[in-house]
Amino acid sequence: MKFAALFPGQLSEKAGMGEALARPHPGVASFFSEVAERTGVDLPSVFFGEGRADLHDDLPAQVGVFAVSVAALDVLAAEHGLAPSACAGYSLGTYAAFVAAGVLDRWSALDVLLEAERLLREKAPAGTMGFVIGLPEAEVNNELSRMTRDPRELAIGNVNAPQQFVLTGRREHVLRALDHLSLRALKAEALPLGWPMHSPALEPVTDELSAWVARNVRLSWPGRAALFAPMLGREVRSEEEARQVLGKQISRPSRWSDVLGALAAAGETRFAEIGPGDVLSKMHRWTLRRSKADVLEDPAGIARFASDLGELAGKAIAGAAPKEETA
Repeated sequence: MKFAALFPGQLSEKAGMGEALARPHPGVASFFSEVAERTGVDLPSVFFGEGRADLHDDLPAQVGVFAVSVAALDVLAAEHGLAPSACAGYSLGTYAAFVAAGVLDRWSALDVLLEAERLLREKAPAGTMGFVIGLPEAEVNNELSRMTRDPRELAIGNVNAPQQFVLTGRREHVLRALDHLSLRALKAEALPLGWPMHSPALEPVTDELSAWVARNVRLSWPGRAALFAPMLGREVRSEEEARQVLGKQISRPSRWSDVLGALAAAGETRFAEIGPGDVLSKMHRWTLRRSKADVLEDPAGIARFASDLGELAGKAIAGAAPKEETA
């Protein structure tokens, strides 16, 4: 039974994540230890239990969400023999999606994540992001164009669902736009981010990241599963496009709702958010209301999903079996 895997990005991190996966699975604990050696982020000390105060800082958050997503993918494969037929990652979840699709090994993907984080920290202009819910895209764009026509100053960075957007740009512009839109939107709030992600203001960062990817990253193309990218709003069709996504996606608008539509058009009917939290499953309900998105962040949820898929596969086989002829 096939399914599409959706991988969350930064802001999905939370206290306790990964602990339920590591406790019964020595392979997961060993993976977390190696992640700590390579990154300096010790997942048990940062996230387990009530979590440390710095768990939302950029480096631990990004490394933690990536590691927990890959660990959940490992448990799904090792314990239940399941692997996705299609993959997509939301923003920095892109790196886990590349791993799940078999296009990058986990350590190469982690290296790209670390290089992106370093370049953002050292070279990104200050900025922020904020979300708007309950207005059509044209109305949001009209409001933004009244303030500035420079997308580096203010733009829609993420289209999460038909009436759910994330604004990106200079802090003062984003906050003023949120203030104006809050009069008509269901919700308009700032996000706790210090960079204008998915803004062309980050192009100097992604120019350097793209050059680094070209020098240092080897891809396995095609992978073992279809790979979809919000930067494109569709399936990645070539190794060249895959490299463009790795290098450029954090400075390009993210059309997540288009990716969900493209996955559905490709025949995917079952979806699973693999990693901490349920942000993507909620977005899924806003966009594809007739299909289900399970949340796979602990062994119990993974086992329920695997059992459900097994039952559906059994019913499909039984339904396809030819009836015996009677005399």
